Amino acid sequence: MLSFLYRLVEHYHREHGLHPNLLYLSQWHYQKLLESLPEMKGQDEVSRFLMMQIVISPELAHPYVAWLPNSVCSTLARKQQHVH
Repeated sequence: MLSFLYRLVEHYHREHGLHPNLLYLSQWHYQKLLESLPEMKGQDEVSRFLMMQIVISPELAHPYVAWLPNSVCSTLARKQQHVH
């Protein structure tokens, strides 16, 4: 899972010239990510490690990354904390 995410980030960076700060994935993909990072103790720790906010959505078939300005990311992160 980590190598797949790395390729997504690298492709996004080459295409847009920015490091993505959002990771969208399904609950299943998030569980696979956690299995790749057994030393991580929660979503905040995984998010800091990846340097991206994590958005978990049941509608997603495949993970993808995006970039939003920091102010929008902060608002999104606060909303996500209330959802879980």
